[in-house]
Amino acid sequence: MAILLFSAGALVRFAIGQWRAIWISAANQPVSGSLLATAGIEADQLAGPDFDSLVALHDNLCACAKSTAPWLPEITRYYRVVSRLQFATKTLLPLFSTWATREMTFCSRYVAVAIDQHLSIDFDRRSAVLS
Repeated sequence: MAILLFSAGALVRFAIGQWRAIWISAANQPVSGSLLATAGIEADQLAGPDFDSLVALHDNLCACAKSTAPWLPEITRYYRVVSRLQFATKTLLPLFSTWATREMTFCSRYVAVAIDQHLSIDFDRRSAVLS
């Protein structure tokens, strides 16, 4: 029974690690300056607190899309949990708070990259139709 529990725990840990690796690698893609200007964010100043405005921008710009960005609902929930943990541990555990701030920034970057990719694909489709 102990081996089964250990294996299940290892599988869950692996799945979470794989999920994080996928969206963090996506979040590390470059974000266009025009998107940051549209969002009202200065270049290289994209941070965790920008998450809500970026999600709202995503909802406005990508409303006609048939599906949302992959993982966006999950990352939104993850962001909310990490945000609450960061707020709760800000004074008690500054090291954990620093980790949470970094995670929130990754979440914001992911949304920015998702918007950027959507706009790029939309632009390519429109260019193909016009030519």
